[in-house]
Amino acid sequence: MTIDNETYFSLVEEQLAATGRVKIKLVGTSMQPTLIAGDELTLEPVEAVAVGDVVLFRYRGRHILHRIVAIERERITMRGDNCVTTEEVGRMDVVAKLVAIKKHHRLKHLAVRWLGSKGRKQLRPWYFFGLAFLMWAPLNGVGIPLDNFVLGLRMDHLLHASVFILCPIFLYDLYRHGRKWLVWFTAVGIGVLTETVQWLLPYRGYDINDLIANFLGVSLGWLAILCLQAVRRRRQCPDRVRRGGCR
Repeated sequence: MTIDNETYFSLVEEQLAATGRVKIKLVGTSMQPTLIAGDELTLEPVEAVAVGDVVLFRYRGRHILHRIVAIERERITMRGDNCVTTEEVGRMDVVAKLVAIKKHHRLKHLAVRWLGSKGRKQLRPWYFFGLAFLMWAPLNGVGIPLDNFVLGLRMDHLLHASVFILCPIFLYDLYRHGRKWLVWFTAVGIGVLTETVQWLLPYRGYDINDLIANFLGVSLGWLAILCLQAVRRRRQCPDRVRRGGCR
């Protein structure tokens, strides 16, 4: 259910009056880079304000959250950290003051979005297309120095392992309702298939070390899935996890 801006902030003011504190999610970009969309803000009723405070205030029929840049008697001047224009209001128009911030982690948000079930479904065909391209396209002649070493490991082996870490993650939904162990076997099979086909291609070369790197990448990806499942079970039902009864 969605509600309009006026109704939403009427509810915010009601909760402030009833409990003395309210939490809201920030939208918009006017307070960047200090605050970004998705940050959880804790607001409390205004007792006293000073220059530099971030406050929620009424302005021309809407509510805005900006920083105080000047105070002159009963007039207060506001400006967003990402704005050049200002707003001038009376003290009675200031609704609440920002007292705490829970930062929204963009990288975590993107990971949840794109590695969640919907994101995996959208990216799956692109991942396997890119995997086939990297494994079977004639890349040997493009001049990329894959025989360089990083921490004693060949660059191409690191590339193989890195690419195949994602393989079990994108296969996971295909076996969500049972036999999840097949995810690992299917991913290993894809790793063997891609390297075996290289043996048949005149412009690519079969390398047992690449095959081992594929296997290690798949195993790391599967291990990551198992760890995330364990963390999720522990959060959802910690008591049953300790007794071994949470699935």
